Amino acid sequence: MKIVLADNQELTAAGLSSFLQDRPDFELAAHVSDAKTLTLAIENHIPDLLILDYNLNGFITVDDLEKLVRKRSALNVLILSSDNDKATIMRVLQLGVKGYVTKECSKDEVIAAIQSVSRGEKFYCQKILDMLLERQASAEAQGNDSSTLTGRESEILALIARGKSSQQIADILFLSPHTIQSHRKSIIRKLQIKSPTQFVIHAMDLGLMKAR
Repeated sequence: MKIVLADNQELTAAGLSSFLQDRPDFELAAHVSDAKTLTLAIENHIPDLLILDYNLNGFITVDDLEKLVRKRSALNVLILSSDNDKATIMRVLQLGVKGYVTKECSKDEVIAAIQSVSRGEKFYCQKILDMLLERQASAEAQGNDSSTLTGRESEILALIARGKSSQQIADILFLSPHTIQSHRKSIIRKLQIKSPTQFVIHAMDLGLMKAR
């Protein structure tokens, strides 16, 4: 898989680059240490995955990340950061990035995240999952009712939370994409879902996903 790495911390970037280049299944197409060259690197290499840290001085900001995700919604983005601010992390997750792991994670967890997110699936490390669960507990206190889903809707919710597209879910369940879209709209209405991250939150709350 082709990867673009965006990180301007010299030692961290060197370690990540070496780590990626040591694996035959990973191709480090470009390492970007200047925010101005990120768009060019993406256009030139068309990566399967962008690994990015937004929490670095003088580098890519959350606002920059938001613009990037909006402009390139099909781009698989994995955040690899040491940010500890819950509000900022939740804001980043709300943007729709598919994966988020911390720089304290093990190599095995980072590898699993890279493999999952490059396929368009979602992956969050335990620290991030804990934050999502905490947010879900808060939502429950406000009276959100997750018990109104049908069995089929619960099944589809779990697949959406794992990053599957409507067509992929249709193929898995032997249903039409139109039927999947109808169920998706019903799930959004019943659970009052306002962002992609909330699919994961509700799926975990219902016990439909196992924390990695």
